[in-house]
Amino acid sequence: MTKISFYKLNNDFIPLGFVCALIKKAHYSSQKVLCQVPNQRIAESLDNLLWTEDTVSFIPHGVGSTNMPIAISTDPLPGDHYQLLINLCAEIPKWFSRFERIIEIVNSDKKDQHPKRENFQFYKDRGYPLAFFDLT
Repeated sequence: MTKISFYKLNNDFIPLGFVCALIKKAHYSSQKVLCQVPNQRIAESLDNLLWTEDTVSFIPHGVGSTNMPIAISTDPLPGDHYQLLINLCAEIPKWFSRFERIIEIVNSDKKDQHPKRENFQFYKDRGYPLAFFDLT
């Protein structure tokens, strides 16, 4: 069964540096990652950050690329990924249960917290194992 973790951060925006750290940790653990983002601007920002974050190692990734170990996508379809989904969108993808693990990022903006609370309740009502990390 898919394991789901919520990370609450003290940001009013999507914390791309934190997301980048999660991606690197997953990559070094040999996990394939799909990072689902709400728009192309965020996809490009995360792509740029992954290129410049670490000058001594390369994280193989691509925007919209389903054949890379790390995919950053706005596409409603997950491609071949199934290990880790980092969901930066407000809604839960319909295909979420194909993943071994999901990370939901919650920022401190009240309007952004409401959909994530609904997501938490959705998963809970269906019996998924949940973890919550308050990093504020």
